[in-house]
Formats: sequence, C-alpha cells, structure tokens
Amino acid sequence: MGTTPQSDRAGAGAHDILRNPERLARLRATALLDTPADEAFDRLTRLASKLLDAPLSTVTLVDDERQFYMSCTGFPEPLATARQTPLEFSFCKHTVVLGKPLVIPDVRGHPLVGDNPAISQFGVTSYAGIPLLTSDGYALGTLCVMDFKVREWTPDQVSSLTDLAAAVSTEIELRMDIAERMRVERELNRAVRLRDEVLGIVSHDLRNPVHTISLASQFLRETVGGGAEEETTRKHLEIIARTAKQMEHLIRDLLDVASIGSGHLSLGPRPHAAGALLAAACEMLRPLAEEAGIEFRCDLPPETPIVAADADRIVQLLSNLVGNAIKFTPPGGRIEVGLEDRGEVARFHVADTGPGIPADELPHVFEQFWQARRDGRHGAGLGLAISKGIVEAHGGSIRVESGEGEGTTFYFTLPVVS
Repeated sequence: MGTTPQSDRAGAGAHDILRNPERLARLRATALLDTPADEAFDRLTRLASKLLDAPLSTVTLVDDERQFYMSCTGFPEPLATARQTPLEFSFCKHTVVLGKPLVIPDVRGHPLVGDNPAISQFGVTSYAGIPLLTSDGYALGTLCVMDFKVREWTPDQVSSLTDLAAAVSTEIELRMDIAERMRVERELNRAVRLRDEVLGIVSHDLRNPVHTISLASQFLRETVGGGAEEETTRKHLEIIARTAKQMEHLIRDLLDVASIGSGHLSLGPRPHAAGALLAAACEMLRPLAEEAGIEFRCDLPPETPIVAADADRIVQLLSNLVGNAIKFTPPGGRIEVGLEDRGEVARFHVADTGPGIPADELPHVFEQFWQARRDGRHGAGLGLAISKGIVEAHGGSIRVESGEGEGTTFYFTLPVVS
C-alpha cells in the first residue's frame, strides 16, 4: 500500500520532516518567504482572532531553520516587525511535523511543546494550529491562534479555524501558480534573448559569407570555358550557386521569423492596386509552376481595389503560398491565384489540386517549423508562419481550407483604403 508524503510520522524524526527536500522545494516555490505584509493574509488572521476570540493569530511558514510570519495579528514589537523567530520558539513546527491539527489547551508542561521559550518570554499559554497543506500533501506552515490563558478550544472553533486554513492554503497555491508563471516567463524571455543573439550571428556572421560565395560562384561561371573539358567544373559551380541561394533564402526566413516574433517586421506600405500586386507576383511565379509541369492560372478581375501594402512583402507572401502549392501538387495538376473585392478588404486566394491536408494537421499549418510529411520534400517549415506574420502585419487575416484528396486553398485579406 502506498504512503502519503506525511504518513508514517512515528518512524520519521521531526528533523527529517522539516528538512524534507521536497517540502522545502515547495516552500521555496511559493516565493512568499521574506515578503512584505500582505492584506490578503492579514485579513484571514484578523478573522481567525475574531472568530476564536484569540489575542494572537498567525499565518506561519516553517523553514528548516526558522519560522516566518506571513501575517501576525496581536504581536508586540519588535516581533511584529521582525516577523520571524528561530524554530526553538515555534509551536507551529510540531503541527507541520504531525501534518494534522494540533490543539493544546495548556502548553505549560506539555510533553510536545512544554520547553518552548515563548511560554516564559511571551506568556503563551494555549495554542491551536491547522497545517497548510499543498495539493500533494506537504505541510508548509500553519494558520494558528494563541492565547495567554488556558483555553478549551471547542470543536466549532477548530472547525472554523480549519475552514480559514483551507482559504489560506488556496491563496498560497494561487501564489505558487503566479510564481511559477513568472519563472516560466523569465525563462521564456531568456530563451527569446538567446534566440535573438543566435539570429544576430546568422544575420551578421553567415549572411555576408554566403553572399560572397554566391558572387564568387557567379564570377567563376562567367569566366570558365565552354568546352566539354570544363563541363564538370560548370556543374559543380551551379551546385554551389544553387546551394548558396538556398542558404540565403533560409537566412532571410530565419530573420523574418525573429522580426515577426518580436513585432518588428519591417514594412513600407504604400497605396497599390491589388491587381497590380497580383500581376507582378504571377509574372514571377508562372515559370516556376510550368517548370514543374503544373498548369498556372492567374485570375485578374478588370477592376481591383486599392490596398496599403508593402509590395515586396506581398510578393514574398504569394511566393511562399505558391511555392508551397508547387511542392505538393504533382505534375499535371493546377494552381490558381486570384483576388476579389469584398468591400472593406481585398481577398486573395491560392488554390491547388494537390493531395490536400488531413483535418488533424490543419490547425498546425501556420506554426513555425511545422512540416506536412506527405512526401520526402520538406523545407524548414517557416514559409506559412512567415506568410501569416506578413498578412497580420498588414492588418489582414489568413486561413486555409482543405481536405484529403480535395486540394488546398489559402485565403488572405488586405484592408482596402480610400
């Protein structure tokens, strides 16, 4: 049979329980040790004193060397300001060790707490404490009341104190959740800073050398002879140039992803006819589709609205969507791009007759580094994430419709301007 974290106490020493690493880890996770007085806890100790007619009440966290009062009602100075004592002054440590309520009408001469110096120095005579338990059963401290006279704590009083202790535990759990979220946020911010540093290296230390390789291969291809004996050299130079271009494209995508993530994607929006933007993209993309054996259609209406857009970014966006369609549409298939005036927005679309996207994959298509694994042709998984970032930076929206065996259509909108 399993045991709870605080079970089998008879066989474990109080020292071992108080210094249990798991208990102390949860205590530290509250981030409440040595914090300023908090009205949320002060309100509960005042209520405990009032309900039980007790002059002293505390919310106490029990550390391995001391007890810290998150809240204390009725304490004299300098203890009220110090808000902590060594464990030798602690009645609450015994409640933590027991893991259940400890109710003592007369602490003087009591076998468990009779040697506590608080009895002689502060006049404490009676004590009632309820452990503050975490959801997994570790006692972090107590809600307790004390009196300067002998008290027979009634069952109703102990029940009221137990209810208040549950409220304190709930508040502590809430603070633990907040502390954990803040820790995760700090780690996330640190990861973002590290990512930006790495992308800075990519930007400055890789982009320039790759560009140099590209220029050098282009120069060599222009100077190498055209004879059969130079054929092998020309092929290798073409491979170098092609690979350098792929690296430049990946570097640009990584930098764009970083810019989108930080909300600083560079845009230079100007008024453009939406049809002109689409026509420019079609002229550039048609040869790529036809080279892959895919029919390419560009549906341009006679009149199109004016949109405020960065022309280069919109061409990049359409290139990403069409490139994605080319990757998954087999030879003999069809890609269609077009737009329509929808009043307040111009809606563009890129449709293909490829195999479509399974329903369980649709929610992920715009995630960074996500890849559809329907064949052996994979990119870095950044194109659609960048497309989404470009659209949203323009104040538009993007969505996808697809089904297995039914092809895929991406729609995106750009706001129309007067």
